[in-house]
Amino acid sequence: MALSCAGMSAYTALSPDVTNFVGLHIDAGYSSLLHNIQGQKPAVGANTCFGVDYRLNYNNFLFSVGAEAMYELNANQLDKLDVSIPMTDTEGDYFDMHVQVDKSRDLSHMANVNIPILFGGEWQRFYFLVGPKLSLNLYGSTSSTALVTTYGEYEQYYDDFYDMPNHQFASGQPMSSGLLPLGWNMQILAHLEVGGRVGHMYRHQQFRLNPDKVRMYVAAYVDFGLLNLHSNSGGAPIFEYRETDQGVQFYIQPLLRSSLADGATFRNFNIGFKYTIAFEMPKHGKSYIYDSKKVDRDYRKRGGNQSIR
Repeated sequence: MALSCAGMSAYTALSPDVTNFVGLHIDAGYSSLLHNIQGQKPAVGANTCFGVDYRLNYNNFLFSVGAEAMYELNANQLDKLDVSIPMTDTEGDYFDMHVQVDKSRDLSHMANVNIPILFGGEWQRFYFLVGPKLSLNLYGSTSSTALVTTYGEYEQYYDDFYDMPNHQFASGQPMSSGLLPLGWNMQILAHLEVGGRVGHMYRHQQFRLNPDKVRMYVAAYVDFGLLNLHSNSGGAPIFEYRETDQGVQFYIQPLLRSSLADGATFRNFNIGFKYTIAFEMPKHGKSYIYDSKKVDRDYRKRGGNQSIR
């Protein structure tokens, strides 16, 4: 019995269970753009990826490498602004023009190509993968819109002056920066996913111990950026005004292109769910080489019971 057990152990060590898969995956979830700008909340949004990968199962060891297209949309949460501008009217009277900026909508877009290199393990239906993702930017843009309300405050009058277009007092006027280009730096994402196999799509009928030819996985994942995504210097104020021949003109600037972002650090943080479908690659079967000399010596293939005459 001891010799038999030793022989079985030696056979297991020399004959590992190796399977290769080509997989497709899609994931989606919550995204945040973390930064260190004082007084500003982190951006929130959504993240999605679609990719293809190669998966190697070596006993319980799991390795995956591939490429994926990623899109991320984030909205910066900007506080309301209330600016007071000392002015003189056409009659020479002094007053304060109050400018209220409300309902800001500050968006940033990111389209990247990711190259994940992941290591982990798989036991029965449970699996996990961890490793880095190299993220290279292909497209980036940002925009900002808001509503502006202006009114006049005079010391000599009890009531403030609203909705007088000839004096530039108006309520809820739209203001926009337009869509502006934005460059994102290369990023390295620390990735972790934990999940399991679900469902049965195809199973060998004769040998039930063999794994499924097609496997489906559902997992939860988290990505965290290790590097600074964005470098900015010399940005314009997030809100400014200028006197022109047509009166006072107001301008809004997206946060990521503003002076507030000068020298700030930005990092991705994404969590969500991932769905993977993996197709087993063909395995190489045994091959036999015909040798006429061995046939002449009444040679028979191992495991066979006939020879060619």
